[in-house]
Amino acid sequence: MSKLKETPTVSIIIINYNGKELLKQCLTSLEKINYNSFEIILVDNNSTDDSVDFVTKNFSKIILIKLEENRGFAEPNNIASKIAKGKYLLFLNNDTIVTENFMTELLNIIESDKKIAICQSLLLKPDGGVDSSGDFIDPLGVVYNSKTIPKKEREISSARGACMLIRKHVYDELDGFDEQFFVSFEDVDLGWRAWIKGYKVMLATKSLVYHVGGQTIEKIKFNLAFHGFKNQISMKITNFEPRLSIKKTLLFFVIYGIHELKIWLDYTFKGTTSKSSTIYEQNIAPKPSFKVIFQSICWIIKNSSYLYKKQNRVNSSRVLSTNDLEKMGIISKFKQ
Repeated sequence: MSKLKETPTVSIIIINYNGKELLKQCLTSLEKINYNSFEIILVDNNSTDDSVDFVTKNFSKIILIKLEENRGFAEPNNIASKIAKGKYLLFLNNDTIVTENFMTELLNIIESDKKIAICQSLLLKPDGGVDSSGDFIDPLGVVYNSKTIPKKEREISSARGACMLIRKHVYDELDGFDEQFFVSFEDVDLGWRAWIKGYKVMLATKSLVYHVGGQTIEKIKFNLAFHGFKNQISMKITNFEPRLSIKKTLLFFVIYGIHELKIWLDYTFKGTTSKSSTIYEQNIAPKPSFKVIFQSICWIIKNSSYLYKKQNRVNSSRVLSTNDLEKMGIISKFKQ
């Protein structure tokens, strides 16, 4: 039974790119939830599979925004947030199927404490296995995915954009998703910045959402490995304190380089391969080639002015230090 005293309006934002078949399941499941105070805003990234016609004919109440080109994930969500009327924004992937109580359970958690700014549903795979119970950040700023099912709600470093509820005023305060990210880790960056500002990010274990995973990404024609790698480096530069950012970034490259060298040596002289590093074994991002790493470094250098300005913005309003977040377990070593 719902514990909610009020029923705040929630703006559900879905980004779509050639996901007509996925939308049938997602939108149909939203029609069956036990919560009525919501609007749906769908942003279409110039699909060519009749997604727009399908939504127009079958879900006429949905607010539809049609873009003339594929703008990834971050910018379309920001565009939708500007017209959203809800007290809360719910970012939902088009390859999800929600359960009847998912919205109520999210709101139960986030409404219980004004410091809770972001809340994630427990994401399950279609077969019932765990897809994600939240992302965590390790001391080097590397992101890893947890698949533990906790007995009750818990704090996490960041919520996955597949199903993320956030207070709209906080989203605006944080300037939304970083559009320079295009796609990949924009949700982690947002959660990290929320913690820095003194807010909390939580996992709502009773809010269940089934997530097919990777369906939209596979249809987007761009180098996901590039965005994943350069966004990881960008976060280290902007979200750690200035002195720490230099130390952590350099140390990451040293450790990553040693790891890759060991893989090469094992393969060359032993015919075996080493176990993948945490960032890749957790399927956070595709493993980058040396070409992608070089391209990412070039992007960082070219966009150093943007990164410096963002670093100043993040740290000028910092409430919790990296040391604080480590003591709280928000930044922590790998754990399932």
